[in-house]
Amino acid sequence: MRKFIFSFLSLVLIVYSFSGCTTQQKQLSDSEKLQQFFAKEHVNILITDSGLGGLSVFADLAERIGQAGIFKEVTLTYFNAQPHLKSGYNSMGSEEQKIEVFENALDAMQQNFKPDIILIACNTLSVLFPETKYSKLAEIPVVGVVETGVDLIAQKVKAHQQASVIIFATKTTVKKDAHREMLEKKGYDKSKLLTQACPKLAGAIERGSQSEETKNLVDKYVKLALKKFEPVKDPYFISFNCTHYGYISDLFKHTFEKYGSSPEEILDPNPYMANFMFERDYQSRYSATDVHLMVVSQPELPSDRIESIGKLIAQTSPATYDALKNYKFTPELFEWRSITGDSYE
Repeated sequence: MRKFIFSFLSLVLIVYSFSGCTTQQKQLSDSEKLQQFFAKEHVNILITDSGLGGLSVFADLAERIGQAGIFKEVTLTYFNAQPHLKSGYNSMGSEEQKIEVFENALDAMQQNFKPDIILIACNTLSVLFPETKYSKLAEIPVVGVVETGVDLIAQKVKAHQQASVIIFATKTTVKKDAHREMLEKKGYDKSKLLTQACPKLAGAIERGSQSEETKNLVDKYVKLALKKFEPVKDPYFISFNCTHYGYISDLFKHTFEKYGSSPEEILDPNPYMANFMFERDYQSRYSATDVHLMVVSQPELPSDRIESIGKLIAQTSPATYDALKNYKFTPELFEWRSITGDSYE
């Protein structure tokens, strides 16, 4: 009996110690999680998007991380979290479906790639992330692109107090209204922050950044945006709050000019998203960094999409283009059909 009680108490202590350790880990602040990340020599950095828009963030990081000497070895993984080429988050029937599918994708990221940090290079997924269970339990830093976009807008508007901002984004991002709400909390006039949803534009860009389909959609959304306000003498900015749109900034610029309007500047948060990794305190710790790149996708990527996006990112990172051409096709990486009811093959 005494032996049984001793064994039971020992088990309780083990469970309590494990539970206490887990709780302590969950309570780490974002800054503490980042400190743990930067303390490592070898790191797995995972960047995700629903589609290939976030590859611009991936390419930028791939080129910079090898020269900075922050880590001894880096594995960069791009995880395409789009369930199927014919099924994206913005086409799903409800918010609950979007969150559940993204939850499954996050679980797949964690189980298969063991990331030390996740960068959500997608505004749609960034606004969904706080509603996932993963966001409450994550023991690693998770950085969304929305905050980068908000900070960029705030920085520009601060110098132009009368300026308006047209926020171009997906349906889900516009519906969530996270950018305007966060800027309002910073003290900016919400009425000067206009939103324009651009259904189907991200997919069109992937199929062909300069195709007639893409040009027609940009023309449509620019006209709709200009109808919402009449810029006369006050400056205004365009903000890209879908990671795909930066690929066609010249097309947006020329379309605005076609209608006799010219924005003060086009704001694209993509090049700024990974800047936090390059703080001076962390650089030059190692004389060389061994960098490995990998692109993973649940949907099989057609050659025209690889070519369309690949040519654009090759200008920044040829190595990223090579990784895209040799991507790892991983069907059934995460479950989605039973949630959305789709049956695409």
